[in-house]
Amino acid sequence: MSTPAIQNNPLIGIWKLISAIAIQPDGTINSQVYGTHPVGYITYTLDGHMMVMFSRSDRSPLSQEVQSPLSPEMQSLPVEELAQAFMTFSAYAGTYTLSHNTVTHQIEIASIPNRVGTTLVRTFTLSENRVTLSTPPVLSDGVETVFELVWERM
Repeated sequence: MSTPAIQNNPLIGIWKLISAIAIQPDGTINSQVYGTHPVGYITYTLDGHMMVMFSRSDRSPLSQEVQSPLSPEMQSLPVEELAQAFMTFSAYAGTYTLSHNTVTHQIEIASIPNRVGTTLVRTFTLSENRVTLSTPPVLSDGVETVFELVWERM
């Protein structure tokens, strides 16, 4: 993989999530797709690595103290509670390549296991200290939906 020089790569750095919206084919926008104030970070490194994590800001705490996901306490939590925690958080990391206004993420590790070994293509637009990453249309509840996440440079 060729690594673009920093002056030619506007994505290098750490970005903080500002908003996440879902856009349906009829133009309807759901600005609450990940809650009122989603939180998250995305990082692009000069050597071609990336990582992203984001979540709802209104996540419910677990019903008991858990110090590690590998601890026995985690296994004793109700399945519904674990499912809710999983559904309100997303993360993945790997490498990336740029081509014009497209960034392609090659996934090596992910909170959604089925993403490992896949590529995720995002178009991006830059405006001052913000970048908007947009998915291609994906099926969401049977409707082709575009997701747009706006990030602000740290």
